[in-house]
Amino acid sequence: MAASTQPTPRALLFALALTAVALYAPLIGWGLPHATGPDRIKTFATDEILPLEGLAEMRSTVIQVAPDRNYGYPWWHYFVVSAAQGPYLATLWLTGDLSTPSSTYPFGLREPVRSLEILTLIGRLVSVVMAAGIVVASFLFAQAFWGRTAGLVAAILTMVSYPMFYYSRTGNLDVPAFFWSAMGLTILARMMADGITVKRAAWLGLFAALGVATKDQAVLLFLPACFAPFVDRKRWHVDGGFPWRAFATLVLAGCAAYVAATGMLIDPNRHITHVYSLLFDPGRVSRAAHYFPPVPSTWQGTMAMMSDTAIGLAAWFTWPVLLAATAGAAIAIRATAWHGLWLVPFVTTFVLLVRLPGHVVLRYFLPLTLFIDAFAAVSLVRLKASHPRAFGLLFAAIVASRLVIGLDLTFAQWTDTRYAAGEWLLDQYRPGDRIEYFGVADTLPPLAPTMVSRRIVGAGEAGRGPAVLKYLVEEGPQFVLVNPDWTSRAGLERSADCPPDVYAALMDGSAGYTLAAHFPSPSLLRPPLSRPRLDTPSVAPPVRIFTRMNRSADHR
Repeated sequence: MAASTQPTPRALLFALALTAVALYAPLIGWGLPHATGPDRIKTFATDEILPLEGLAEMRSTVIQVAPDRNYGYPWWHYFVVSAAQGPYLATLWLTGDLSTPSSTYPFGLREPVRSLEILTLIGRLVSVVMAAGIVVASFLFAQAFWGRTAGLVAAILTMVSYPMFYYSRTGNLDVPAFFWSAMGLTILARMMADGITVKRAAWLGLFAALGVATKDQAVLLFLPACFAPFVDRKRWHVDGGFPWRAFATLVLAGCAAYVAATGMLIDPNRHITHVYSLLFDPGRVSRAAHYFPPVPSTWQGTMAMMSDTAIGLAAWFTWPVLLAATAGAAIAIRATAWHGLWLVPFVTTFVLLVRLPGHVVLRYFLPLTLFIDAFAAVSLVRLKASHPRAFGLLFAAIVASRLVIGLDLTFAQWTDTRYAAGEWLLDQYRPGDRIEYFGVADTLPPLAPTMVSRRIVGAGEAGRGPAVLKYLVEEGPQFVLVNPDWTSRAGLERSADCPPDVYAALMDGSAGYTLAAHFPSPSLLRPPLSRPRLDTPSVAPPVRIFTRMNRSADHR
């Protein structure tokens, strides 16, 4: 099973990319912001930087630093998204639909609802294109070591991977970071298969830097590059000597690209603050520890986290693929020992991004799809050589096992519960009513401009249950919305900002409310084939709407 020496037909790469776009693009309209008010400018997707965070970062970089600047991520993808959105903003300016830009709603936009929807779609199209690029990179990576058939199998597996369906359709930074990293890893694969050159070293340095400048965790994917010269000395040593020129080019290209892509040439303080916050002040960039206390650093805690991670990854990537990948890794390493380098990121990702912080976050493993699917392709191609019919049946079953949960996710996005909840509220809402909710505004259903909404005061603060309950009983709004959000643990059908005693009082009526509408999560699948849970319940969460029992009297 050797790498193909024939050039890859561009038509094949184009077909793979086009097919990926056809799978991912149709649902990029899921959860667009219905910006009829200042608390309705976010999408349904947790941690998505669309529609305005990229533009806000550019404003803070070039014009005036905002007091609430987001230091959670490096600078590069903010710039990429803003560059893509730029022509549309210029059009709005020239047509008079954007005047006197402002950092507060409606931001100087004549039609904020329409404009923010389009800005979001532009940013998500960037993700779709990058996701298609990841599929192509999956082909090139596997082909470099194990031939064209392995490349094709790996690319198809990556294309129908469950997390790719979700993250390709959002403005999260996971797909962009994966894209730049995957491009770099294809260069590294070519170097390890065919030898190092100055040109390849420069491209590797560039793509690795862009990956890390998009999301810091990408650095873990390139640890194999650090070890490669020592595990395969014959291939990496030119004429018996170390390729110092190529190595120097790699380092210089990487450093130069990283400095530029993190915005340090323009605003070095921004990136310095980001790195400092990430390492020494994580509470500044994330409130996760408030809702999810870290798992204790004990042997039992570590074993529990390993188990949760393994079970979660098996659900995300499917057991058949992981079993095939395990067999493929054994085959590849037995034939060429240094292929074991591709296992290093699995260990470092778990240790540094899961065990040390004390939280299992499965999306951190998304870039490892490249290695999982490549190794799975190795075992499947080995089967094809001896039992072609069995290969065809098994490959079809594996693709189907992934595709079905991806399509179920698509169905859930198409029929998201908040669309129906928004229509119900539009029918029931009367002038003078108030809609209040627990948790973040990202989960709000689409609301009309005349509808008044706000977060319930005091929710989410420790020990505030009695005070919130007193508020609801005495002067609460006509409608209370309850649904899980990013603060909710698995199985919790409310935001963690909704105190348990308040939720119980809402459900049993003692808070003076009745459950008027319930919209359960839609699914085409049933246990044990249910769609795997994402890190957050951002897609079609169950929504409950409570109304005051004396609501009719309030409007006499």
